[in-house]
Amino acid sequence: MASADGGYLCGAARRAAAKPRRPLLLTCPLRSLIHAYYEEARSMLAIHLTQFGEPETSLKVVNIPEPPAPAAGQALIQVEYAPLDHHDLLLTRGLYPVRPELPSVIGNEGAGTVLAVGPDVKHIRPGDTVLLPFGTFAWSEQVLAEAAKLTAVDQSISLDRAAMLSINPTTAGLLVESRDLPAGSWVVQNAANGGVGRSVVAFAKERGLRTINIVRRQELVTELEGLGADIVLVDSPDVATHVRAAIGDDPVLLGLDGVSGKATSLLLDVLTDGALLVIYGYMGGEPFTPDQGVLKAKNITTTEFWMYQDRYLPRHPALSEEAERLVVEGKLALPSAPVRRAGDFFKALAHLRKNGKVLLDFNPHRAQASSQPGADAAGG
Repeated sequence: MASADGGYLCGAARRAAAKPRRPLLLTCPLRSLIHAYYEEARSMLAIHLTQFGEPETSLKVVNIPEPPAPAAGQALIQVEYAPLDHHDLLLTRGLYPVRPELPSVIGNEGAGTVLAVGPDVKHIRPGDTVLLPFGTFAWSEQVLAEAAKLTAVDQSISLDRAAMLSINPTTAGLLVESRDLPAGSWVVQNAANGGVGRSVVAFAKERGLRTINIVRRQELVTELEGLGADIVLVDSPDVATHVRAAIGDDPVLLGLDGVSGKATSLLLDVLTDGALLVIYGYMGGEPFTPDQGVLKAKNITTTEFWMYQDRYLPRHPALSEEAERLVVEGKLALPSAPVRRAGDFFKALAHLRKNGKVLLDFNPHRAQASSQPGADAAGG
């Protein structure tokens, strides 16, 4: 039986609804049953940060009310996929520049399908795939977002790949633009096989720049060369010697450090006089502690990077569009990641700890087969 608002009632509630309305005879258990039905029908799964600390104890899988219908200037979005990555753990521990008021849904990145838009929204429509904008946390089945910050993603990009378009490619574009270099210049980076590193290769090539890429495993050399990396070297104390053998006396004036700690010294060996070293990550788990003597001797400037600093925000839309174009043209290959149901969050967290990034599937209507361990997500 349909309810007044278009829902359906379970058997006990349906029988009660069919009787003449006698509110005083509506017993407490039945009232609770009807209330619970509507609460369940209008609730959704989300991941809440309840306190800053270790994610195993600070994060909870919860049911919260669905968002209301979108108002003017808003869009209601079904979250499809949202990555679980190491920067999310930094936020959980309170070490990220963003510190939401708790408890709060978190999740820095994701892609979704527009379900509805406010009456004045014209540039996007229901059915469009969109990237969740900065300030809209992703780890819930549905979200409301500011429509002006949304653009439709090319339908040739699958939903799982779209979910990884916001942070790493935009970061890479900003890093490559950290210094105004003429075409033909060299850029050196560690963590070259990561999502940011692969995107750096693509953005640099678009600007006529050449890349020196340091990786940790020999089997990655051929793979990155196939993606357009100019020089790929395995992490070793003699990296700088190999670089000089390959490029001669050419200057290397921009270094990108996603590892920090001891790995920074290899970049300093390669960089030449007057270079800029940008630190954007701490994958090595160690602080940035460069040899001050080397910095002074080579006149190397260092700076720490966060993509959401005010000075970078105006570049985000253009770089996101460029990343989308590069993917469509086959010039940027976004990495795949295994998919886990959002409700299996702690299994996903264990996978991240051991193997790296995971995609959380927040669409409760998707076929279960698309989210089997190790399987790629279904396309959009």
